[in-house]
Amino acid sequence: MEPVIFLIYIVVFLYSVILHEIAHGWTANRFGDDTAKVMGRLSLNPIVHVDPIGSIAVPLLLWLSQSGFLFGWAKPVPVNPYRLKGGAMAYRWVTVAGILTNFSLAVMAAIILKITTQDLGFTVNNLGVIFFSATLQINLVLAIFNFLPFPGFDGWNFLTTFRPIAQLLSQTFLANPLFMARYGLAVSVVLIFLLMPVIGSIFGFIFGLFIRFFGL
Repeated sequence: MEPVIFLIYIVVFLYSVILHEIAHGWTANRFGDDTAKVMGRLSLNPIVHVDPIGSIAVPLLLWLSQSGFLFGWAKPVPVNPYRLKGGAMAYRWVTVAGILTNFSLAVMAAIILKITTQDLGFTVNNLGVIFFSATLQINLVLAIFNFLPFPGFDGWNFLTTFRPIAQLLSQTFLANPLFMARYGLAVSVVLIFLLMPVIGSIFGFIFGLFIRFFGL
Protein backbone atom coordinates (compact mmCIF):
# COMPACT_ATOMS: atom_id res chain seq x y z
CA MET A 1 0.00 0.00 0.00
CA GLU A 2 2.84 2.40 0.75
CA PRO A 3 3.71 3.20 -2.91
CA VAL A 4 0.00 3.66 -3.69
CA ILE A 5 -0.46 6.02 -0.73
CA PHE A 6 2.66 7.94 -1.76
CA LEU A 7 1.29 8.29 -5.30
CA ILE A 8 -2.09 9.51 -3.97
CA TYR A 9 -0.41 12.18 -1.84
CA ILE A 10 1.79 13.35 -4.73
CA VAL A 11 -1.15 13.59 -7.16
CA VAL A 12 -3.31 15.40 -4.61
CA PHE A 13 -0.45 17.75 -3.79
CA LEU A 14 0.34 18.56 -7.43
CA TYR A 15 -3.23 19.37 -8.35
CA SER A 16 -3.80 21.29 -5.12
CA VAL A 17 -0.96 23.69 -5.93
CA ILE A 18 -1.97 23.77 -9.60
CA LEU A 19 -5.57 24.71 -8.74
CA HIS A 20 -4.16 27.32 -6.34
CA GLU A 21 -2.26 28.99 -9.19
CA ILE A 22 -5.12 28.62 -11.68
CA ALA A 23 -7.36 30.41 -9.17
CA HIS A 24 -4.98 33.39 -9.17
CA GLY A 25 -4.95 33.52 -12.96
CA TRP A 26 -8.70 32.97 -13.34
CA THR A 27 -9.49 35.73 -10.85
CA ALA A 28 -7.06 38.11 -12.55
CA ASN A 29 -8.74 37.34 -15.88
CA ARG A 30 -12.14 38.13 -14.36
CA PHE A 31 -10.80 41.52 -13.31
CA GLY A 32 -9.38 42.30 -16.75
CA ASP A 33 -5.84 40.90 -16.78
CA ASP A 34 -5.70 38.01 -19.25
CA THR A 35 -1.90 37.56 -19.00
CA ALA A 36 -2.13 34.09 -17.44
CA LYS A 37 -4.83 33.03 -19.91
CA VAL A 38 -2.80 34.16 -22.93
CA MET A 39 0.27 32.32 -21.63
CA GLY A 40 -1.70 29.09 -21.24
CA ARG A 41 -1.51 29.05 -17.44
CA LEU A 42 -5.21 28.38 -16.87
CA SER A 43 -4.66 24.77 -17.94
CA LEU A 44 -4.87 21.63 -15.78
CA ASN A 45 -1.82 20.29 -17.64
CA PRO A 46 0.80 19.91 -14.87
CA ILE A 47 3.69 20.47 -17.28
CA VAL A 48 2.93 24.20 -17.56
CA HIS A 49 2.79 24.64 -13.77
CA VAL A 50 5.43 22.34 -12.26
CA ASP A 51 8.38 24.01 -10.55
CA PRO A 52 11.28 21.52 -10.22
CA ILE A 53 12.14 22.69 -6.70
CA GLY A 54 8.76 23.64 -5.24
CA SER A 55 6.65 20.96 -6.91
CA ILE A 56 9.07 18.04 -6.75
CA ALA A 57 12.20 18.46 -4.60
CA VAL A 58 10.70 20.19 -1.53
CA PRO A 59 7.62 17.94 -1.10
CA LEU A 60 9.71 14.82 -1.78
CA LEU A 61 12.24 15.80 0.89
CA LEU A 62 9.46 16.59 3.37
CA TRP A 63 7.86 13.20 2.69
CA LEU A 64 11.13 11.27 3.01
CA SER A 65 12.07 13.13 6.20
CA GLN A 66 8.65 12.28 7.70
CA SER A 67 8.17 15.93 8.64
CA GLY A 68 4.46 15.43 9.31
CA PHE A 69 3.26 17.79 6.60
CA LEU A 70 3.58 18.26 2.85
CA PHE A 71 4.22 21.68 1.38
CA GLY A 72 5.51 23.22 -1.84
CA TRP A 73 4.49 25.41 -4.73
CA ALA A 74 3.92 25.57 -8.47
CA LYS A 75 5.31 28.21 -10.82
CA PRO A 76 3.47 31.45 -9.96
CA VAL A 77 1.04 32.58 -12.63
CA PRO A 78 1.91 35.96 -14.16
CA VAL A 79 -0.36 38.78 -12.99
CA ASN A 80 -0.11 42.41 -14.13
CA PRO A 81 -1.78 44.47 -11.38
CA TYR A 82 -1.83 47.55 -13.63
CA ARG A 83 -4.28 45.82 -15.98
CA LEU A 84 -6.73 44.88 -13.23
CA LYS A 85 -10.01 46.76 -13.19
CA GLY A 86 -10.83 47.58 -9.60
CA GLY A 87 -7.53 48.80 -8.21
CA ALA A 88 -6.24 47.50 -4.91
CA MET A 89 -9.44 45.61 -4.12
CA ALA A 90 -9.18 43.62 -7.35
CA TYR A 91 -5.58 42.70 -6.56
CA ARG A 92 -6.60 41.62 -3.05
CA TRP A 93 -9.08 39.18 -4.55
CA VAL A 94 -6.36 37.86 -6.85
CA THR A 95 -3.97 37.34 -3.93
CA VAL A 96 -6.48 35.44 -1.77
CA ALA A 97 -8.02 33.40 -4.62
CA GLY A 98 -5.54 30.55 -4.20
CA ILE A 99 -6.00 30.42 -0.43
CA LEU A 100 -9.79 30.38 -0.78
CA THR A 101 -9.49 27.58 -3.36
CA ASN A 102 -7.38 25.41 -1.05
CA PHE A 103 -9.67 26.11 1.90
CA SER A 104 -12.73 25.23 -0.21
CA LEU A 105 -11.12 21.94 -1.27
CA ALA A 106 -10.36 21.15 2.39
CA VAL A 107 -14.00 21.84 3.35
CA MET A 108 -15.26 19.67 0.49
CA ALA A 109 -12.94 16.84 1.54
CA ALA A 110 -14.05 17.11 5.18
CA ILE A 111 -17.72 16.84 4.22
CA ILE A 112 -17.07 13.81 2.00
CA LEU A 113 -14.99 12.14 4.73
CA LYS A 114 -17.73 12.68 7.30
CA ILE A 115 -20.38 11.16 5.02
CA THR A 116 -18.29 8.20 3.83
CA THR A 117 -16.75 7.20 7.17
CA GLN A 118 -19.60 7.98 9.57
CA ASP A 119 -22.73 7.45 7.48
CA LEU A 120 -21.57 4.89 4.89
CA GLY A 121 -19.10 3.00 7.09
CA PHE A 122 -16.00 3.25 4.87
CA THR A 123 -12.79 2.34 6.73
CA VAL A 124 -9.63 4.44 6.95
CA ASN A 125 -7.85 1.90 4.69
CA ASN A 126 -10.21 2.61 1.81
CA LEU A 127 -8.32 4.32 -1.03
CA GLY A 128 -11.10 6.88 -1.47
CA VAL A 129 -10.91 7.79 2.22
CA ILE A 130 -7.12 8.06 1.95
CA PHE A 131 -7.51 10.32 -1.11
CA PHE A 132 -9.88 12.73 0.62
CA SER A 133 -7.86 12.60 3.84
CA ALA A 134 -4.85 13.69 1.79
CA THR A 135 -6.96 16.38 0.13
CA LEU A 136 -8.06 17.72 3.51
CA GLN A 137 -4.59 17.71 5.05
CA ILE A 138 -2.66 19.10 2.10
CA ASN A 139 -5.11 21.86 1.21
CA LEU A 140 -5.44 23.03 4.79
CA VAL A 141 -1.64 23.17 5.06
CA LEU A 142 -1.40 25.09 1.77
CA ALA A 143 -4.12 27.55 2.82
CA ILE A 144 -2.48 28.27 6.18
CA PHE A 145 1.07 28.48 4.84
CA ASN A 146 0.14 30.78 1.98
CA PHE A 147 -1.67 33.11 4.36
CA LEU A 148 1.53 33.71 6.33
CA PRO A 149 2.75 37.32 5.89
CA PHE A 150 6.17 36.33 4.55
CA PRO A 151 7.82 37.59 1.33
CA GLY A 152 6.59 35.71 -1.72
CA PHE A 153 3.53 34.33 0.07
CA ASP A 154 -0.05 35.34 -0.70
CA GLY A 155 -0.43 36.79 2.78
CA TRP A 156 2.47 39.14 2.08
CA ASN A 157 1.04 40.20 -1.28
CA PHE A 158 -2.34 40.83 0.37
CA LEU A 159 -0.86 43.03 3.11
CA THR A 160 1.15 45.12 0.66
CA THR A 161 -2.07 46.22 -1.10
CA PHE A 162 -2.79 48.44 1.91
CA ARG A 163 -1.17 51.87 1.55
CA PRO A 164 0.09 52.31 5.16
CA ILE A 165 1.82 48.93 5.09
CA ALA A 166 3.23 49.52 1.60
CA GLN A 167 4.59 52.91 2.69
CA LEU A 168 6.18 51.39 5.78
CA LEU A 169 7.83 48.63 3.76
CA SER A 170 9.03 51.15 1.17
CA GLN A 171 11.45 52.46 3.80
CA THR A 172 13.11 49.04 4.18
CA PHE A 173 15.28 46.73 2.10
CA LEU A 174 12.15 44.64 1.46
CA ALA A 175 11.07 47.26 -1.10
CA ASN A 176 14.16 46.57 -3.22
CA PRO A 177 12.98 44.31 -6.11
CA LEU A 178 16.53 43.12 -6.81
CA PHE A 179 16.99 42.06 -3.18
CA MET A 180 13.58 40.34 -3.14
CA ALA A 181 14.31 38.49 -6.39
CA ARG A 182 17.60 37.18 -4.99
CA TYR A 183 16.85 36.69 -1.31
CA GLY A 184 13.07 36.92 -0.80
CA LEU A 185 12.61 33.16 -0.63
CA ALA A 186 15.61 32.78 1.67
CA VAL A 187 14.16 35.41 4.03
CA SER A 188 10.89 33.48 4.17
CA VAL A 189 12.66 30.15 4.79
CA VAL A 190 14.62 31.68 7.68
CA LEU A 191 11.45 33.21 9.15
CA ILE A 192 9.63 29.87 8.91
CA PHE A 193 12.55 28.10 10.59
CA LEU A 194 12.75 30.64 13.43
CA LEU A 195 9.00 30.80 13.95
CA MET A 196 8.24 27.11 13.47
CA PRO A 197 7.02 26.61 17.07
CA VAL A 198 4.52 29.46 16.58
CA ILE A 199 3.54 28.25 13.11
CA GLY A 200 3.12 24.72 14.49
CA SER A 201 0.79 26.03 17.19
CA ILE A 202 -1.26 27.86 14.55
CA PHE A 203 -1.49 24.66 12.50
CA GLY A 204 -2.55 22.63 15.51
CA PHE A 205 -5.18 25.17 16.53
CA ILE A 206 -6.75 25.48 13.06
CA PHE A 207 -6.63 21.72 12.41
CA GLY A 208 -8.27 21.16 15.78
CA LEU A 209 -11.03 23.65 14.98
CA PHE A 210 -11.58 21.98 11.61
CA ILE A 211 -11.78 18.48 13.07
CA ARG A 212 -14.17 19.56 15.84
CA PHE A 213 -16.37 21.60 13.52
CA PHE A 214 -16.86 18.72 11.08
CA GLY A 215 -16.90 16.07 13.80
CA LEU A 216 -14.16 13.97 12.26
